Amino acid sequence: MNGTERRSLRGPNRLTIGLSAALLVLLAAAVLLAVMWSGARGDAGLHQAEQEARDAAETYAVDLTTYDYSSLDKDYAWVDDGATASFAKEYAEANKPLRKVITTLKARATGTVTGSAATASSEHEVDVLLFVDQTIVNGTDGKKRAERNRVVMTMVDRDGRWLVDKVALR
Repeated sequence: MNGTERRSLRGPNRLTIGLSAALLVLLAAAVLLAVMWSGARGDAGLHQAEQEARDAAETYAVDLTTYDYSSLDKDYAWVDDGATASFAKEYAEANKPLRKVITTLKARATGTVTGSAATASSEHEVDVLLFVDQTIVNGTDGKKRAERNRVVMTMVDRDGRWLVDKVALR
């Protein structure tokens, strides 16, 4: 037996060890990329949910804070399409006494969203913090009053539509 044959009989040669190590490194890299890719997809889904829910919440916040005593039915109609059944019921109950006051005072209000931020609990539920400035005009005396509202809206995705599920003033 010559020297070359003796080395190959003693165990794996350097080429086999090198190829095995390279294969392990490639396998580890593939696993790492798969984990990172699936995590990025999840983050993208949450980010998209936050953006969509925030856009809807901003629209509904303006609807919620804008009204005119002469068109309350029209002004409150957004709830029929933009809220869950439980919030719509809660909203209707809360507005019964307010409706009378608004009509008596001939009040008008205009809301403007000045800022917002969203945090997703999942791809189907997002809390949106809204900074809403509201100008209220009392029609009986013409006085204007400005209010700065901080509102947290919990938005839920139902069949591809973002609906108001809860509203809390802060």
